[in-house]
Amino acid sequence: MLEYNKIVFGIIRNFNTNILTMLNSKNYHIDDKIIRKVGLKPSDKHINAQIAPNSRIFEYPHLSDVFIMESDLYGNTMPKNSCFLAFYGQHGLIGKDLRVETLRNASVNDIKSMVEMNNAG
Repeated sequence: MLEYNKIVFGIIRNFNTNILTMLNSKNYHIDDKIIRKVGLKPSDKHINAQIAPNSRIFEYPHLSDVFIMESDLYGNTMPKNSCFLAFYGQHGLIGKDLRVETLRNASVNDIKSMVEMNNAG
């Protein structure tokens, strides 16, 4: 019985450690190199969206009320190598999925065009 308790305790301890590691991990989709290259600034603006734990929101430079998020508007963490382009449309905050590679290589005019093409929401 003592050996059984040791095994069960070990399983529970490992499970709790794995859960805490997942909750505390900061697997960001947008690395510091991209943040600097694009000129993203952490946002302190209140936006009407659910945000996934450990996800960040950035303001896109040179465009008012355009955000780059690591989760979608419903609080779902974006898949690896992607982010969410959020902006205000005719009926509130809307957006679209965006590959991190696209973000890295897009000009301000490219992002502006994406916003304008999707602005009907």
